[in-house]
Amino acid sequence: MTIIVRKTHEKDGKRIYIRIGESPPAVKDGKIKDGAFFIVVGDDEGEKKIRLTDQEALDIAQRILTIYQLHIRIYRKLDKKTYQEYKHRMESQTIDERLENEIIRYLIKSGGEATVEEIRDLLSVKHADYLHTMERNGLVIIDGNKVILNMKK
Repeated sequence: MTIIVRKTHEKDGKRIYIRIGESPPAVKDGKIKDGAFFIVVGDDEGEKKIRLTDQEALDIAQRILTIYQLHIRIYRKLDKKTYQEYKHRMESQTIDERLENEIIRYLIKSGGEATVEEIRDLLSVKHADYLHTMERNGLVIIDGNKVILNMKK
């Protein structure tokens, strides 16, 4: 039997293996002897052998290739999706950083404090809405209507 492939793994200190081999068709004593493929699965305690006809081996190989192609397509989609999520996260982060920087610059120019209405009127509603995120991050203190730059952070 010719060995086509052999894969061995260690699991829990035990050796587990799969071996795929083939016995080609041959003419013996004037008679045709069919070829076959063999799948041998074993470990340190023993092994089991499965004999496959040419057609069974071909069917298994085609199924593996078909599923492999599906895997590849899924990986490509996942890769695109992962990239899109990353890009969206970076865009969101960039927008948040821009809002944050503009608010901090405005507060510094205003002597470290301003009102929510001033920020809304002079910058934008988005800036005013973002103040709560900045408060959670400890960058500003909101006291009623007053926004104070947190110098401790």
